[in-house]
Amino acid sequence: MLDRYMEPILSASTNAFKFSMIVLIFASIGSIMQISGGNWDVTSHLLLTPESFFTPSHALLYTGIGILSLSSIIGGILMLKYRELKKSGLALSFKLLIIGSIISIISGPSDFIWHQTFGVDGFLSPTHLMLITGMLINTLAVAIGLVRLNTFVKSGIFSQLGRIFAVISLIALWLILISYVYMFALPISDGELFNFNLNPIAESLIALVFLPLINSGMFLFVLKKTRTFGFASAVATGVILLTAFTSILPSQALSNFLPFYLLAIIPFVLVDMLIYGKLPIGNNRKISNKQKFAIAGAISGSLFYVIGYPLLPLALSSYLMPVNLEETGFVTIVDIIPSFVNSLHLVLPITIIIGAIIGVLSARIYERIDGFKEKNSKSDKVIYE
Repeated sequence: MLDRYMEPILSASTNAFKFSMIVLIFASIGSIMQISGGNWDVTSHLLLTPESFFTPSHALLYTGIGILSLSSIIGGILMLKYRELKKSGLALSFKLLIIGSIISIISGPSDFIWHQTFGVDGFLSPTHLMLITGMLINTLAVAIGLVRLNTFVKSGIFSQLGRIFAVISLIALWLILISYVYMFALPISDGELFNFNLNPIAESLIALVFLPLINSGMFLFVLKKTRTFGFASAVATGVILLTAFTSILPSQALSNFLPFYLLAIIPFVLVDMLIYGKLPIGNNRKISNKQKFAIAGAISGSLFYVIGYPLLPLALSSYLMPVNLEETGFVTIVDIIPSFVNSLHLVLPITIIIGAIIGVLSARIYERIDGFKEKNSKSDKVIYE
């Protein structure tokens, strides 16, 4: 008797979560396209590639924004049709997707008007900040939704697809967070009429603090949230590979360091193996889980200077490299390579130490937050299998 009344409810929940999964998978493709196009476009500007609106990087960026906008509309319809989405927390994901899409859409014509009025602008212009804020909200919405859905959907094809595209959404989130820091850390915001560059000391401090914090925070989050070997290192590998394709390969001079850059993947894989006992040391009972995650935070945080190539050396050039860009006649990002090479033996150890310290602090903070949540939250329930 009870089963007869419960069947329509369970069926509705199944459809709601299946449709939500499809929409968010579609949106994750948009999120990875928009950050790939955005990073590629920044690199093109710094290489002084002939610029027009109709470029491959712009096409990739705005196609991604279009996919996310369409996903937000469908997500809004799903929220109206299935009330159970509110109880699951997925409504937050779709609401953020709608907000982020509106901001991104408004920023397009706003940037055109800004250019028509004030001419060529720098990286940190109001309209560019509006665009990347919309991109960040969209990417965060997709990542939240897919991670949340994976706690409900435990088996079947939707579970497998959800995990694959959750990796993609987390790669996009990691990259957009780095790009958001670059908005304030890179000294490339001096336009025709306005100079939005921050004080060089402030730019350097922003890069030195927030970039290792993002690397360690994202890696620890994926390690703890997924509790599956290979998931976190797959996300980190995706971040490194996508950076290689969009920020390094467009220039032959920059790509000379690509083999060394790709070596950054190895530490993430080793840490993943350590956490899940795939290394002999990982099975050592004398090493507690707290210590393992502190090691994970230290290593992931310490790699921020390497992962930040080729843009990060530009952000730190005023203080960590013996070069004055104005005196050396900086023209494109390629001009920073000699200083990057000559200062690497001094800069790399310093950034490793700074990053490791911030990474350990990140692990400790996360441990406290995670412990607080476990004490004050109920376990998620499987909706369907």
